Amino acid sequence: MRSDFLDAAELAAIGFAALGEGVRISRHALFFAPERIRIGARTRIDAFCVLSAGPGGIAIGRNVHISAHATILGGGAVTIGDFCTLSVRCAVFASNDDYSGATMTNPTLPARYRGAVDAPVAIGAHAILGAGCVVLPGVTIGESAAVGALGLVREDLPPFAVAVGAPARVVGRRRAEHRALAARYLAETGGEG
Repeated sequence: MRSDFLDAAELAAIGFAALGEGVRISRHALFFAPERIRIGARTRIDAFCVLSAGPGGIAIGRNVHISAHATILGGGAVTIGDFCTLSVRCAVFASNDDYSGATMTNPTLPARYRGAVDAPVAIGAHAILGAGCVVLPGVTIGESAAVGALGLVREDLPPFAVAVGAPARVVGRRRAEHRALAARYLAETGGEG
């Protein structure tokens, strides 16, 4: 019986820029421009995810979980730190059309008719995005920040922030015990976590 996750040969055949040890990727995930996608050790990407790397590429740290139906669309660079979680149906955009009406929209048109803006997105280590979160181009989410379900992140969030809503606003501060647990985990696994 065939596994729901790709085996080592199938992963190698995709042609990622880099692929760490122990990566698990659903055979139902889609990758566009995989030669611009770097995936760290022990990362898991679930079914029906779409990762489309633009010129800036996508760099995913180790021990990251990208849940079912999540989408990462490049243009600008997308960086996701170690030990992050993107919950079900999260969407990370590093490119966005101009909605003002000054230009036309959508990728069926030549760039000269469009006002699309590419900007990098950085998600710090240990950050967690709740189900259905949307992250817009140009945003930095600080280390260990948490965004509640259905949050719309259009501005930077500081480290350890707890943010909710659309647009997301900071309502608290996340505890830090998880950092000591991560250090212990890495010590137990010889830093190969």
